[in-house]
Amino acid sequence: MAISTINKAHTNDDGISNPVICPKCDKTAGMRLFTVVDTSMVAKIAKEDKDVSIAVCPHCNSIFSVAKNYARERAAGTTVIMTESDLLPLERK
Repeated sequence: MAISTINKAHTNDDGISNPVICPKCDKTAGMRLFTVVDTSMVAKIAKEDKDVSIAVCPHCNSIFSVAKNYARERAAGTTVIMTESDLLPLERK
């Protein structure tokens, strides 16, 4: 018997960014980019942000939220350059 879950998140691999200095470890690297799309009913009813772009540093494995304008322009096919200001560290609470 299959049990349906409430969480329905899909992760897309968006490749690697241009070299940028990691705000956590201060090493220059191309960040691995992902987009997480929440298609659950909870997100639709709560009107939460359904698309979240994240970046992962290959040196220290820190996870960052990517600025909305950078993610939107990159998804539209515009040539964009990521800077340290486009990365917001995600902290566990």
